[in-house]
Amino acid sequence: MTDTINARIPQGELQGNKVSSSNTGGVFYSFQGIPYAKPPVGPLRFKAPQPADPWEGVKDATKEGAEAPQINFINKKYTGNEDCLFINVYTPEWPPKSLKPVMFSIHGGAFVLGSGNTEMYGPDYLVEEDIIVVTFNYRLGVLGKYQGFLSIEGSDVVPNNGLRDQVMALIWVKQNISKFGGDPNNVTIEGISAGGASVHYLMLTPLSKGLFHKAIAQSGTALLPACYVRKSVAQQRSYRLGEALGFNKKDPQALADYLKTVTPEQLVTATENALSEEETSRLLTFTFNPTEESGLGAFIPGDPLQLLKQGQFHKVPFIVGVTSAEGKLVLNDFFNKIELTKIDQDFQCIIPWDLCLELGTEKSRAIAEKLKKFYFGDKPLSKETLEQFVNLESDLLFNYSFYKTVKLQLEHTVDVPIYIYEFDYKRPSLFKLFSEVTEKLPGEELYY
Repeated sequence: MTDTINARIPQGELQGNKVSSSNTGGVFYSFQGIPYAKPPVGPLRFKAPQPADPWEGVKDATKEGAEAPQINFINKKYTGNEDCLFINVYTPEWPPKSLKPVMFSIHGGAFVLGSGNTEMYGPDYLVEEDIIVVTFNYRLGVLGKYQGFLSIEGSDVVPNNGLRDQVMALIWVKQNISKFGGDPNNVTIEGISAGGASVHYLMLTPLSKGLFHKAIAQSGTALLPACYVRKSVAQQRSYRLGEALGFNKKDPQALADYLKTVTPEQLVTATENALSEEETSRLLTFTFNPTEESGLGAFIPGDPLQLLKQGQFHKVPFIVGVTSAEGKLVLNDFFNKIELTKIDQDFQCIIPWDLCLELGTEKSRAIAEKLKKFYFGDKPLSKETLEQFVNLESDLLFNYSFYKTVKLQLEHTVDVPIYIYEFDYKRPSLFKLFSEVTEKLPGEELYY
């Protein structure tokens, strides 16, 4: 059953849907594909988001907007559209009778894939709790570092645009959510994996002040090695990307100008070439991630670790946690490519790149040997010791960052609660690709 409903915001009138949920049997009201910023195309490709233009007439808000350009996780094919900055609003009642709490949900996907669409982030069960649910798309990967997460120091490219999109979406919520029955003074930001790291970055940036009031980071913080890259490393990757696309000059502005002429598909498919040979040998290394900035209007005004140590974050009620087997994520991405015996023979590949250790050095070999001894004892890495490997990767890539985040924030937080959790509900994994290990991998708590 679907019936149309209408709402008006400053940009114009919207037509949404009354929806009967096949999951809960209940009814909710949906407005999808609402532009929250101008399309980041043409001269706006590598720029910070701009407020959406008004429209005439009634805009159809019954269909989801295009997702950001990306490689599909399942079929490995290019999909998406640069015109991707759309927001969705779901409410349990229409017309609104009173203002309700708002959950602002940020999708995960390693900053390179995913969307806020209902195939992954359906609102059915959340609206049953009498809240407003907001999901949205933001720029990803090279179109998230460039477009969303590219950084070329010395050029007119604005870094961290994917995160800036998130702030723009929060500004849209602040200005418009009351028209849908949401309380702009009771907004909880929530995200999982890269979405969890995004939540944490929104707590660190001065640009989001006053835009949210509570935060939930699931399986992700700004301290995750895979969710942050140093500025110098980002610059090197940008030049390697240019070389992969046929540009060989070390001129930052010329590189930026050249990349503006390349199609989104070319940019996305060439991204893997931006990593060095050593970087590709390490586990869970993503190409274009958030990076620190300097100057007026910086989104990340320094190393996230230092910002936390200095207490430079928004003090709001905070829920943060992990699953019991975060490291399980590396199995499908890594073990299908490299034989276990090769990893066992050269254990240095497990050392996170953010430790800034050159592989092959005495220190690198010594650390690798200590890690191997602690987690495996005298046993070799094999199918029989996958659980130990997952424990190792969980600690290196997720758990230590989680612990450090909580410890540092507690040192600077007074009279504001911080809640921590580990999700370890025992039932068959919902992700059949990872059936070798029984514990829960990143994001699995999302379904509960």
